[in-house]
Amino acid sequence: MAAICAGFVLACGAAALSFVPRSAARPEPSANGWTQPGVDALLAKVARSLNPSLRGKLAEAVISESRRAGFDPLFVLGLVSVESSFRLTVSSNRGAYGLMQLKPSTFAWISAREPDIGAEDGAAAEDPVVDVRLAIRYVKWLESRFHNRDDALMAYNAGPHRLRDYKRAGGIPYSVRAYPRKVWREYRRLARIAGGRRPGIAVASAR
Repeated sequence: MAAICAGFVLACGAAALSFVPRSAARPEPSANGWTQPGVDALLAKVARSLNPSLRGKLAEAVISESRRAGFDPLFVLGLVSVESSFRLTVSSNRGAYGLMQLKPSTFAWISAREPDIGAEDGAAAEDPVVDVRLAIRYVKWLESRFHNRDDALMAYNAGPHRLRDYKRAGGIPYSVRAYPRKVWREYRRLARIAGGRRPGIAVASAR
């Protein structure tokens, strides 16, 4: 009987220990093991023009939205690098602006679709953190429509309607087809800078 009671006490103690929360000082891991401090440190190397406060906020946005979308954070950073080279105020002749080069019409559409980000007012359109969050969700939406990461990237670059028109016509321009390769090339470059971190997603299309 005593042995049974002792066993019960030990089991209860083990169960209690299992509910002890992790140390608050330990960064919460993202998909593929990335953490906010890790992304922040990488941004400090590749985006030196960003001030530390903004860099930290962007790192948190990349981590949380990548986890939500099931993306590797390096994939997101590769996309940012291709779109803007981490410059905040770069713009295109088509009206795209900021880190992720979203056009105002695209920004308005995706912000209406994702109200939890809180991008309804004009000031939010100037917030690079909001820009990154919405762009990640837009890429995820494109991937759900095209069922392929490379096609989603081409749609991000050319626009989903234009990409469908190209596909129906039987010919996608080289500049559009080359876009995913640019993103994956940046992905690999960032992985090298980060110390050889390996992809957490299939990159068979990274050719």
